[in-house]
Amino acid sequence: MTTATGNVPAPALRKAERPADGRAIDAAIARARATLALQERGAMPKPPKMRSYPRRVRLAERLLEWLDTRFGLARSDTPPDRLLRLHFVAVAAARVATAQFARLGGWSAARAVAAARARHHIERLRPVAGYATSSEPEAPTVRAAMLLRLLRRPLAAFDLLVARSRTTLPQEETRRLLAAALREAGEAKVAPAVDPLQETAETKPARRRGGAAPSGLRYGIVMTTLIDSAIFRRSLQSLVESDFAGEIVIVEDAAEPGEACRAAAEAAGADYVKCREWRGSADAINRGIERLDGRVDIVVFCHNDVLWPGRWFGALDRAWNRVYHTGKVSLLNLGYIQLKRTTDPWLFEWFLRGRYDDLAWILRGMRDIPELQGHVQDAQVYPGQHPFGLARDPWIDHVPSLRFQSGRFSVGASFPLETWREIGGFDPDLIYAFDLQLLQHSIATRRWTLFVDTPPLVHLKSTDTRAVSPERQAEIGRKFAQMYETFQQKYGWHIEHFLNLYFSETAVVHQDAIVAAANRGRFEDVDFVFDDFAARLEARRLHNCELTWCRTRAQCPYLS
Repeated sequence: MTTATGNVPAPALRKAERPADGRAIDAAIARARATLALQERGAMPKPPKMRSYPRRVRLAERLLEWLDTRFGLARSDTPPDRLLRLHFVAVAAARVATAQFARLGGWSAARAVAAARARHHIERLRPVAGYATSSEPEAPTVRAAMLLRLLRRPLAAFDLLVARSRTTLPQEETRRLLAAALREAGEAKVAPAVDPLQETAETKPARRRGGAAPSGLRYGIVMTTLIDSAIFRRSLQSLVESDFAGEIVIVEDAAEPGEACRAAAEAAGADYVKCREWRGSADAINRGIERLDGRVDIVVFCHNDVLWPGRWFGALDRAWNRVYHTGKVSLLNLGYIQLKRTTDPWLFEWFLRGRYDDLAWILRGMRDIPELQGHVQDAQVYPGQHPFGLARDPWIDHVPSLRFQSGRFSVGASFPLETWREIGGFDPDLIYAFDLQLLQHSIATRRWTLFVDTPPLVHLKSTDTRAVSPERQAEIGRKFAQMYETFQQKYGWHIEHFLNLYFSETAVVHQDAIVAAANRGRFEDVDFVFDDFAARLEARRLHNCELTWCRTRAQCPYLS
């Protein structure tokens, strides 16, 4: 069978490395190719389970081959109208053969898929440049295969991995991914022979390396976690294996009984705190900061579901060294790239195995591909901003909708310990708005909250809160609602009014001036921004507010 990519029929693993069951592997590869071809042609999210239906698969293969060769689906000069009809027949045939036509959503959905395939027909015909035989390093091949998979071209990705496995070049990760593809295609029995190492995602204890920061500043990291998990352990391991020099405190919130995270924390050489009761993130961070050495200058707060690059700390330390003694900066956020855990199981496996370089490369690539942009949220300084800048907020900012918001508080955020002391610690009732407490204090004392240009953290979106019990999630929801009342009582403003007018209006209007002044060390040039924000807070009402997308606009309390 010929694929829509123009690739040759199933290549076998090279004979020199075939185990005793080499024929079984070749047969499994051939069956997997047929299954993946049906998945790709039918636009299915997962490979269909077809091993028990070989006759049905052969009939579908024959029909698709006819469409390719006899009717012109594999040609680049097929007229558009005919091409659309052929793609429609291919989608329908693959779905009917796998008994998944109803899941597609009917004939109109099939026509929509066919239209999309017709638009990208030429691109799918071109052979893939996957560096399977031309690159000694393995990374270009496995990254290309991952992108093909994310682009709903599983057969092309599979063929690329098989082609690499036939060479004498390094192929450890190739075989691991190839084995995973075989398992997904229903060929689990031969997967261990393809990847005999069968590396698991379990993390190993890694002792933290100590040392002082080059600037002479002292740092302490507080990582909060609701539960113990493979995600948390990998995040901690990537942190202790990075270039960070300073203390680490793990704070386990009281979402669940017991001390589930103590063993992992102690194995990493980190201090451990277990909260006596669950009061939310603000209280947990307070507990962690209280455990730090009182001589710490800079506190770094981080989530428990981020993958740390090997070298990030030096850039942060250099940035703080430029502004710490000016007293004009209260917060430096680390940039990050965010994705959902459910985006793809292979990406999630890369996270659990700590493959930061591959994962960061893929996520950067996804930002540039229209079909994949919605799966990645980028919160880094804008190009040309160094070392200080502002970043998009991944929760609000959406350029196609002309909805702008600069980043509030990163999944890795640093601030002077003295600033935390000045505000008397974070208010526990502001469970997820403690960053706005820090912002309010910064504005009152005319200090800046910025992002810094560092290698991005990789963040898995909202993994902790979805893992706790439904009762705990309901309690989080109640406290979240109470947080709005607390903020208004404490500062006199509705949360949405306060944060939107700063991050989506004031910071957007004056962004260029703020960034330029910060990078020149001339903060006095933008001191007027604080007065401008105060004036906007007082003057902005529903009738003169241009933030038409504000989610509380229908219930806006500022009517006149």
